[in-house]
Parts: sequence; structure tokens; C-alpha cells
Amino acid sequence: MKKIYFILAAMLLAEMTGAVTNHLYAQESLPQWGEDLLTQNPDIIDSILYYDPDAQGPNTRTYVIYYHQPLNHSQSGSAQFPLRALITVHKDADPTKAVNHIYASGYSIMGPYLYRPDSAFHADQVDCAAEIAHRYRANFIQIEHRYYQFSAPAACWTNIDDLRAEEAAADFHNLFDALKKVLKGKYVMSGVSKGGIATLLQHKFYPNDMDIFVPYSAPFFNTDRDLELQKYWYNNGWSPYFRNIYMTIRENGLYNKETIFPCYLKMRGGAATQAKLDSVYWLYLASVAGFGFEDHAYSDTLSIRKCMYRNDSITNAKGVKPYSDTVYAFMFDKGVFDLSNFPDWIDTLRKYPDKKQAPQRSMYGERIRPFGVSEKDWWSGDTIDGTAYNYQAKRELGYFDYRFDMILEDPVSGQAYNDYWTKNAGCLQDLWSPFYSSLTFSPTLYNETMAATQNATKPIVLLYGLDDSWTGAAVKDQYINGSNVRKFILPAQNHMVAFSANTDRAQSDAIRAILDGVLGASEAIETVGGEQAPVVRKVLHNGQIYIIRGDKIYTIEGEVVSGYRLPVSE
Repeated sequence: MKKIYFILAAMLLAEMTGAVTNHLYAQESLPQWGEDLLTQNPDIIDSILYYDPDAQGPNTRTYVIYYHQPLNHSQSGSAQFPLRALITVHKDADPTKAVNHIYASGYSIMGPYLYRPDSAFHADQVDCAAEIAHRYRANFIQIEHRYYQFSAPAACWTNIDDLRAEEAAADFHNLFDALKKVLKGKYVMSGVSKGGIATLLQHKFYPNDMDIFVPYSAPFFNTDRDLELQKYWYNNGWSPYFRNIYMTIRENGLYNKETIFPCYLKMRGGAATQAKLDSVYWLYLASVAGFGFEDHAYSDTLSIRKCMYRNDSITNAKGVKPYSDTVYAFMFDKGVFDLSNFPDWIDTLRKYPDKKQAPQRSMYGERIRPFGVSEKDWWSGDTIDGTAYNYQAKRELGYFDYRFDMILEDPVSGQAYNDYWTKNAGCLQDLWSPFYSSLTFSPTLYNETMAATQNATKPIVLLYGLDDSWTGAAVKDQYINGSNVRKFILPAQNHMVAFSANTDRAQSDAIRAILDGVLGASEAIETVGGEQAPVVRKVLHNGQIYIIRGDKIYTIEGEVVSGYRLPVSE
């Protein structure tokens, strides 16, 4: 019976992820540690299989586990759901003795580490998600958060009350207890962004689950209308040159809204009612206020400079003056600075000068259900991530908000926009659905988590990037005790901050020393299954940050440095 369940589960997962035949689970015997895991946890784990995604690395094997959890850990007889985890191990190592790197995305198991979990051990692909596993040649254990993808309870779109930090931490705790019966090496937990939050929360609820916690880019708010992110990236964003460009675009978006907004409205598909018109206008204001936020969080100045050159080329070719209202409207609607898709859209605008003639696009909105969405809405696009995260943000994790006096130098105009925003939109999350605006935020989780962090008995290493908007919501210095808890803000790093990237040498060495002190000596493998690709490095030399790409060296502003070589030791 159990074997049939394995096969059906494999087929179902492959079908739901759109996998083709060679992505199906391979039917091969479990290694001894896998058999032991099943034997020692018979009541909870009911499946473990070898997972064979496309081009699985020759030196690793990945196994999938569905570990049954109660929806409410404090209620006897609570309904259950399967929590998914992927375990990637080295074929030539003993998993029962290796370091165990727990990686939490905070969402679903997604991206390259779902389809190519072996890439965690490719030297040319290592990033913030997998650099610990790579450094210690660890078992790479990815865990999925409740209410996401294959760890979503049945009919979860009808009730989301059990999506709480305490319940999610209990899920992970049960899984870790089960794994520790067989995988007996040291344990380290990390996660990026919301996964970093999950890592901090795991320490708060179950500090003894891990030997060390390493949250990356973990924001934490004590309100759902926090302004620290906006203040941070306005005041710490790169050089004045780039800051002025973004500020100028924002100011144009507000001061010239009478001409820019009609273009934006046309792109959104028009407005049939006053309510929809207001909704689009709120989204427009959010786009103006937030313009550049993603660029600052995920890009470097070299990429932005190249993007600017490309944008100028595109607008000149189309005979559009940079930056016209049409260009502004496009950037605000797309939420990006790159105008690569601009030519097709500008042709559409010119073809249909009357907005009523333009091809209609469905207005963004959510049909009200018990908590805001239907089953179809839940599983479409990124709604599954957005809806669940928004719920937690509004209830217990907090979120960021905007104030327009930070954009406009004119205090009268700035205050007028502030008044309009707080009256009609409020927190950014309230835009998406009245459901969110009806939720009440409590700072209790924040206060308890910060207290647990400040008084940590297990080591916590907090990593942030200096060029990351979200660093504005970093754990505050008052909660860093300096002994068990250390915070590092790495120069020239963004939301995907990684200590293995060459930044501040002293900081990188200090981070590695802390990890090595807990987990033991590094056992990193440099390459797996192929030649090592060129690595982009960011280095700090004589107080200046440089970017090295191949055989060229750039300043942080993107200018090529000619006739100069950095010392090899840097």
C-alpha cells in the first residue's frame, strides 16, 4: 500500500509542477539512512523518495519527504497536512555524520534549488541560499512553509487562521526532531528575506533546534506601516548621482500627474467605475513612491548604468523624449527601470490614442471570499505567495508604508499626498483587498522575537547588504548582544547578500570564523560536474569598492578602471 502511495505521490507532484517524464521520481531503493528515517518515524513521515530532476548532479542524490503536521498543534485531533522537505546528500559521504544545513525560503521550495538541488554544490552557482551547504559539504535540507505550494492544507483558501508563526515553527520543530534521530551531525538554519524571518522565529520558539542560526536579509517590523525602509533607501542609496535620477523621476510622477496618470490609466486598461479609477490611482501613487525600491534591493550600480544607456537608446529610436509622460507611465506600471519591452507598448498607445479604444486588460482586484480569494485566485500566478505573506504581514510580521513628503521638497504638496494616502490607501497591503485592511496588527511577536534575540544562548549571525532597501528594517542594534548575536552589513551587497562574495575581508573572515567555530572546519568542494564559470567579485581596497568581472575592473559607479590591478590577496 505504501509503495503505491509513493508512486501516486510522485506522479501527482510531477504533473502539478508541469514536469515531463524524465522529471519523475526514480524508483530505486532507499539508502539505509532513509530506511531508518521511515522506521523511526512511522506515525508521521509516510513518504520518502529519491527525486530525479533534470540533469541531477552525478555526485549527489535528493530525496523528498512529506511529513504530516497538525494544522493546530495545540488542538487534539486537529486536521493534518503534509509538510514538504527536500534532502540533498553527497553519494560519497555519510549523511548521518555530515553537517545539516536547513534552508527555509519562508515560502514554497522554488527556483533552481527545486529543479536542480544539486546546484547548491556547484562552485559557479553558489549564492546566499546554499553557500553554507557548499562550504561544509553539508546535507542541504530545504523546508517548505505551511500554506505554500505542496505544504498548503486542503481548501486553504477558505480559512487562513492557522497561518501563524508559532504554528509554522512547531511544524519545523517536529521535522527537525525526526531528522535528528538519523542525521546526527551539527545543525545550522538559514533563510533569505522571509526565510530569514522564519530563521529568527525558529530561534524564538525553539532555540535548541539548531547549533547556530544565520538569517540573511531578515526584515522585522514593529508595525504594519513602517517607514524605516523608505528612509533607508532614500538616504543610503548608492551615490548622489543615482539618487538624484530616481528622485527626479518620482517628483515628475507626482508634480505632473495630470499628464502622466492618463497614460498610466490607459496602460491599466481604463476604469469603468469611480471605485476602479480610485484603485488605479492608488496603485499609481504606490508605483511612484516605490520606484527604484526593487532596483536598490536587487541590482548593482553597474547594472543600473547599463540599463540607463539601453533606455536612452530605445527612447531615441522611437522618437520619444527621455523622459516623457509615456515613458514615466511605463516605468511606474512595470515597476522596473528597464524599458526593454517599451517599444511594443508605445506602438500600442499610438495605435489607440483614445483610451476607450485600447485593448482592455482586466483590472487588478480580488473577489471577496472568506479571507479574500477564491481557489482559482489562490493557485494562479504568485497569489499563493502574496496572499499568505500579506496575511502574516498584516497580523504579526509587519510591513512597510510610504510617506510622500520624503519625495517632494514642497511641504504643502507632500503633506497633501500624505493625507490622501493615509485616508484612501493606508498601508500598502490595504491596496490589494479590503480583507487586509480589516486585519489588526499586533506587535507582540516582534517584541518577543527581539527579546529572544537579545538574550540568545545559541549563536545568531545576521547578514545584511548595504545596498539593500530591506536593510532599513534590519534587527536594531539594541537587540544585538555582541557575544552570541552578531550583525554584519556587507558593502556592495544587496538583498542576496552572501559572505562568500569578496567584500570586506575582515567581516568575511569574522563570519567564517564564527561558523567554523560551531560547525567545524570547512569541507567545501570547488566544482561538481563541470568547469568553474567566471566569478563576479566585489572587493574593498583602500577604502573603495570595486567590481571585478572577468578581466575588467569597474568602480562602484560602473566606470572601467584602466591600467590598474588589485592585489591578488584582495
